[in-house]
Amino acid sequence: MDIYRLISAFVMGVLLCQAALLLFLRVPTVSAWHAFRKAKSYTALACVVLCVAYCSSALMGWTSGVPMLLVWFVVAGLQALLFTFTCVIFVAPQTRMRRLVLWNLLPLAVLTMLTAIAHTYSLKGIGYLLVVSGACYFFQLSLYTRYFIVVYRANVHHLEEVYADDLSSRLAWVKRLFFSALALGLLAVVVILLTDQTLDAVFGVVVAVYYTYVTISFVNYMPRAAFVVKAAGLSEEPQTTDGQEADADSLAHVRDAVDRWVASKRFLKPDVSVDEIAQQMGVSRQLLNDYFSTVLHQPFRSWRIQLRIEEAKRILTDNPSIPTGELCARCGYNDRSNFHKHFQKVTGKSLAEWREEDAADSV
Repeated sequence: MDIYRLISAFVMGVLLCQAALLLFLRVPTVSAWHAFRKAKSYTALACVVLCVAYCSSALMGWTSGVPMLLVWFVVAGLQALLFTFTCVIFVAPQTRMRRLVLWNLLPLAVLTMLTAIAHTYSLKGIGYLLVVSGACYFFQLSLYTRYFIVVYRANVHHLEEVYADDLSSRLAWVKRLFFSALALGLLAVVVILLTDQTLDAVFGVVVAVYYTYVTISFVNYMPRAAFVVKAAGLSEEPQTTDGQEADADSLAHVRDAVDRWVASKRFLKPDVSVDEIAQQMGVSRQLLNDYFSTVLHQPFRSWRIQLRIEEAKRILTDNPSIPTGELCARCGYNDRSNFHKHFQKVTGKSLAEWREEDAADSV
């Protein structure tokens, strides 16, 4: 067995393992998680499709020639579609993508059929199909990139409205996942057109490593994706006041409710939506917003950040050597980068500088 087929066998084995792991990955069976179940199935399908392509290339000797180039362009287009679907679901499981999937599968199916006919009957003009498939692939990547950026920005904004928190850094890994897949897709064009067996083998190893990274990301995301699922069914618009008016008595009622909420330190609980917080206080969301805008003159998000960082300072005073991860969790943060950013913004110092100064003052 030559080295190319050996590497292809390795890549196929890795891809099949990733597909099996994704298929057996447990996702809640409730309807709210339906999109994630579809996403894991489509990601597993991407692994299987690529595995079949490598199997065909290695066992049937389709390592060069126009027909195999066309096959690889079809495979790359299908990979781009499946990855875009998965990355969109990670940030916006409520997004309806059936029409997008169908409209993109149609040209891929037509191109596959034309390739098979042209190759079977040795028709002239198959080279033009290669040009068309390459152009379609680049158009597809540009369309997906624009689509993902629009959906990503809109839904990060929606999540931040729902939770009144900064979540861009918490979901930045999804953006990195998409653009790394995009870079891999562009690199695939170079590999396809050069038709170099050694380069193809090296690229296969890169693909195997990347798909392992994708699978690990999926597995790690499942236990902490509940905040996205919960927000998916919520509207960005504030709830109605249900007859409550922002008069002096109602604002006084909100003030008392806020004081009780703070005294019980519920501001330290992460991934609680503003609607849920209003329910805990026994007021409407609109009335809560009115209180912060007319009485406290600051957004709820900034006010809660201040409370959490003050709690962090108190904990650091009592326990200067507390690990950063534990400190973040105790202060209501699921994301360390958010905590560090907020800590520096409120105190004017980084966490490391605060620890150093606190240690120096205690000597």
